[in-house]
Amino acid sequence: MSSSISAQAPSYKVISPESSTDLNNFIDIITEAFASTALTTSFIVDNDKTPPPYPSPSIDVNRRQRHFAQGILDSAHSNAELVQAGDWSAIALWEPPSFQGKAFIDSKARPGVLLSEWRGRVKAAKSKHLAMHSNSSTDSESNSTSDSDNNEPQLRPFYHLSFLARNPSVPRVAGSINAVMLPFLQRAQAEHVPAWLEATTPQAVKVYEHFGFRVVEEIVIGKGRLDAQGWPSVDGKGEGVTAWAMIYDPHLKD
Repeated sequence: MSSSISAQAPSYKVISPESSTDLNNFIDIITEAFASTALTTSFIVDNDKTPPPYPSPSIDVNRRQRHFAQGILDSAHSNAELVQAGDWSAIALWEPPSFQGKAFIDSKARPGVLLSEWRGRVKAAKSKHLAMHSNSSTDSESNSTSDSDNNEPQLRPFYHLSFLARNPSVPRVAGSINAVMLPFLQRAQAEHVPAWLEATTPQAVKVYEHFGFRVVEEIVIGKGRLDAQGWPSVDGKGEGVTAWAMIYDPHLKD
C-alpha cells in the first residue's frame, strides 16, 4: 500500500465506555481471537506459575478473559478509541497521541518475569524508533537535570494499535478491517505522526505490512524457558516467544 491512503472504507462505530454490554462483547471477541496467541499464554503461565501438563487445561477461556478484561476496561475509561465495524465483524483498540491512560502493556500492577521482560524490550524498541530527535547540544544540556533520574528519551506523538481482531464467531464482512484501520492511519498522516504496534504472529505481520507498516524490531522473550507456543520448555532449550515491533511512517519520509 502506498503512503497515500485513498481506499474508501466503510464507517466504523465507536464503542462507548459507558456500555458494559459492548465492552463485554469487545473483551469476548479479543479473548476468542487471541485464544492461541503464544505471548498471551506465556504471560498467564508465568503469572499463575501454571504446573504441567502443557498445554494446561487450567488456561481456559475464563482465565484468558480475565487476562484481557481489566486492561481493556482501563483503556476504554481513559481516552483510548475502541471501535467496531461490520456489525462486530472486526474490532480495534487505538491509543491516539492524546492518550493519557495506561497502555494495555502496562495495565498489570505486579508483572511477572516474562511480562517485565516484554515491557523492557518494547520500551527499548520505542525509545529507538519513536524518540524525539534533538538537534542541539544546548537542548541536551538544558534537559540534563530533569532527565537525570530516568535518562529516557522523549517519544514523538504516535498512534498505538493495541488490538486488532476479526470476530471468529461471525461471518467476515468485506471492508470491516479496513474500516477500523484506514481512518486512523489517515489521521496519522494528517497529523504528521507515526503509528506503532506489536504483532504477535507472522500472519499478523503480513496483514499490517499490507497497510504500510514495516518491521523495525524482532522481539524474543523467554528464550530457553519457553517453547514457541508460550509453554514452559521441558529441556531448557526453548526458542522463546517471538513478536514484531512495527511502525507506520511512509508519510514521514522524504
